[in-house]
Amino acid sequence: MRSFFTIAAGLLAACSTTLAAPQPKGDGFISKFNIPADHSNNTQEYIITFMRNETVPKGVEAYLEMMELKGDDVVKFVSTQNYTKIFILEMCQKHVDAFNALGEVASVEEKTTIKSFVTQKTGAPWGLQRISNEAGASGSPQGQDFTYSFDDTSLGAGVDIYIIDTGVRTTHAVFSGRATQGFTATGSFTDGDGHGTHVAGTAGGAKFGVAQGANIIEVKVLGDDGSGSSSDTIAGMDWVISNHEKRKTQPGFVGSIMSMSWGLQGTANSVDEVIAGASEAGIHVSVAAGNDGADACGSTPAHLGGSNSNVVTVGSVNIDNEISSFSNIGTCVDIYAPGEQILSAWSTGDNIINFLSGTSMACPHTTGVMAYLMAQDVAGLGQNPAALKAKLLATAREGKVSGSTGGSANLLLSNGVDGGVTAKRLVKNYVVPERSGLGGSPASRAAAAVSNDIVIDKRFELHSRDSKLRF
Repeated sequence: MRSFFTIAAGLLAACSTTLAAPQPKGDGFISKFNIPADHSNNTQEYIITFMRNETVPKGVEAYLEMMELKGDDVVKFVSTQNYTKIFILEMCQKHVDAFNALGEVASVEEKTTIKSFVTQKTGAPWGLQRISNEAGASGSPQGQDFTYSFDDTSLGAGVDIYIIDTGVRTTHAVFSGRATQGFTATGSFTDGDGHGTHVAGTAGGAKFGVAQGANIIEVKVLGDDGSGSSSDTIAGMDWVISNHEKRKTQPGFVGSIMSMSWGLQGTANSVDEVIAGASEAGIHVSVAAGNDGADACGSTPAHLGGSNSNVVTVGSVNIDNEISSFSNIGTCVDIYAPGEQILSAWSTGDNIINFLSGTSMACPHTTGVMAYLMAQDVAGLGQNPAALKAKLLATAREGKVSGSTGGSANLLLSNGVDGGVTAKRLVKNYVVPERSGLGGSPASRAAAAVSNDIVIDKRFELHSRDSKLRF
């Protein structure tokens, strides 16, 4: 590793004009550079990622002094955990060049934009039957008569699921007191978009979710328009790693999962490095493959799937096990899960539900199964991402997916139950869904869905049966 103190004299030129010669300090410790007063006219936010598993010689103040970076708003973020050290600084291109010359620096990247993956259409929680029944599910995906089978009634109890998204309406009825506010990059914990609440409901909500015993923790990094920045996302993941380290010492802790239904238009090494650090810390990671109908290997974080890491990248299928037309595919996709016409919680009220489609909806199905498996084998899987990914893929149903996989494995998400176990219908304390003049055939149910005749559980109010494509 090159020394922290061996920046060549003259490496830094002025951000808008040439810098003065470096001025050595009396102790020969660090060189300082005279930065022109107008250098701030050419600055942007950059994410500085340090090499993992190496000690950063000095804190952020030493780097600021060396670079002559001054001002109250220069430092945007400094990581609080030790797996991946991150600074986010307001600086110019010449400072970028200087940081890139340091041996302890892995990458310096400009802050980028991140958007959530979601297609807003109509749907229902048929996916719970799909993941727990060898025969799958059939009929109208808007029907409410599907059965969720499982052989572990704890349903992920003790697992912490971090929903890194637009926020979560933690007071929603489906979370039954298991959802808490964790981190916000926007100053507000309100989910003004709905995407995060919907994802959380599928991962761990009562009635609609897979891991109904898990803890749901809100990590709000995206705004009310469903988009945000890579720097905010890094700050959120950094908080998750730090909180995971604290939680490991507390009674009843099983493990942590980061569920991330978003992606970049392209890749970002800084985001990838923090995810790698999270995995190294023993945190499991589930991500959406993306909704471009393209190769998932082209974007962060989806490209971390496949054989590249312990990250699980999830593509989408419909009720007939066909790969969704919008779903990304390719060798970076590990597994496919229900992602079309999914019914889950919504953010506009504590009893509001909504239909959405997208790999965003497939991802939390997988997150929920990961939590379910972890709770069954805490010692073996709780904090071992490689072992859990291997278990998840070994439990999946092979050869059930139809359509072009683009080279990915043909694996369909399963919780390991094939429906032969006594089925437990997800009504619990809710009113059993009613049927309004419907025959039993798939055709009649589909016709009723079109005419909005299917009655939703009386405890809930439907936000919309048909929402437009947002991303």
